[in-house]
Amino acid sequence: MRSLLYFTGRHYFPPFDEGVKLVARHLHLELSQQTEVVMTTTAPGAPEGCHVVPNGPVGFYRAVRRLCKAHRPEAVLYVPDALLDRYTLLRCGLLKRAARGVPTGMVTLMPGAVDVPVRLMLRLWRPDVVFAVTDSEADLYRRHGVRLRMFPPAVDADRFRPARDEAEKRALRRKYGLPEDVALCLHVGHFRRARNIEWLARLQLPAAARLVVVGRRSRPGEEDMTHALVERGAVVLEEFLPEIEEVYRSADLYLFAVEHERSAIGMPLSVLEAMACNLPVVTTPFGGLVRCFDEVPGVYFADTPEAFQHAVLKALTGHPVRTREAVDAHSWEHLAAEVLGALEG
Repeated sequence: MRSLLYFTGRHYFPPFDEGVKLVARHLHLELSQQTEVVMTTTAPGAPEGCHVVPNGPVGFYRAVRRLCKAHRPEAVLYVPDALLDRYTLLRCGLLKRAARGVPTGMVTLMPGAVDVPVRLMLRLWRPDVVFAVTDSEADLYRRHGVRLRMFPPAVDADRFRPARDEAEKRALRRKYGLPEDVALCLHVGHFRRARNIEWLARLQLPAAARLVVVGRRSRPGEEDMTHALVERGAVVLEEFLPEIEEVYRSADLYLFAVEHERSAIGMPLSVLEAMACNLPVVTTPFGGLVRCFDEVPGVYFADTPEAFQHAVLKALTGHPVRTREAVDAHSWEHLAAEVLGALEG
């Protein structure tokens, strides 16, 4: 493939520190190594080299049509800001029309808001191939005859690696002001109730363990759980950490308690990053995690607060861990090649 029009929405600007933004960014960088990418977005403040187009449908269509005339892409890839809905399918249809019918792919990272109009639009304006993460998404697309590829997990295993030894781990803990003499149970993400932070705040950890939460405060209108975490003795790091891999490397266990399917992308990157650091992981059976990692030593699934508590205590007792082996081959380079192959096929 000589040229690809790649579109993502209004959140494509730095810092790239959360699910959809990170997936869009990694795909952009890796696809650019494999073909010419005409990077297009509606995001003010997008990185240099991006074509920023109007958000409204008429201005959007005209701007994308001009880009297609100038660059003649052989395919289109669309990574929406969030989930499948009417707006997403409208945008997909406009992209396909502007590109004059070249193969169009769409990545859906969360289960959609599926109502009657969405089902009708899937028949009329559907993409040529959808890359889905969860089984529920896959079932929807199969029922509507949409060509489907499961979106595989991907992680930068060179950046996210285990600590070389205890000396490196202690040095990193000193760098970030973390306790040096206890097991660190880490979570990375927003401090909001919708992400089930309450489960973490209520954990009864042994005296030799401490909870560490790295992330940002809640969005406007959402309840912030920061105070509850601090009150229960957690270490809370609120700033953006450009070298977040060092915090993973300093930890002993990763925790992911999200239940609501729209509170994180279906293949949570923080879980994959923790696994690349060979951390044991205690997680809810969220999104595509069970499908990909059900039998991996060191991954514990728990669907109630009591089961989560039990799994944390078990994970801290030194059972075999081979989480890095499970993600080591899942590179962003490989994922980008799969996406291009599907668009060409």
